[in-house]
Amino acid sequence: MMKHIAAASLFLVMAGAGTAMADDDCHVPMDQWQSRGAAQEMAEARGWQVGRIKIDDGCYQVRGIDETGQAFKAKIDPATLSIVKMKRKGRHDDGGAHGRRQSSEPDLSGASGVPPSNKLFETDNLPKSIVK
Repeated sequence: MMKHIAAASLFLVMAGAGTAMADDDCHVPMDQWQSRGAAQEMAEARGWQVGRIKIDDGCYQVRGIDETGQAFKAKIDPATLSIVKMKRKGRHDDGGAHGRRQSSEPDLSGASGVPPSNKLFETDNLPKSIVK
């Protein structure tokens, strides 16, 4: 019986540790927070056009347009004004928002049947692929 209690206790402690590691909340006492104006200045110094600043999960949450013209949402630590988490619309590389990928690169999907001119396709034989 004691082994079951010990195992259950260990499981609960480990499950709680996993949850704490995935936490992106800010745990900063209010007397250590920098002002909302300071967060605004930090964002503008990065070249962001700020649409909204609010408090979420103990962090400043900034929404707006970044220096490249993409919409974003960022969680900012209120004490250090460092970025805790950032999502950009249309990008899949940061595990965030799912939207259309906007790229200035030409479409090389091969829809025309002509391979792009690079060393990969120096021969006249197109690569073979199997789609399942």
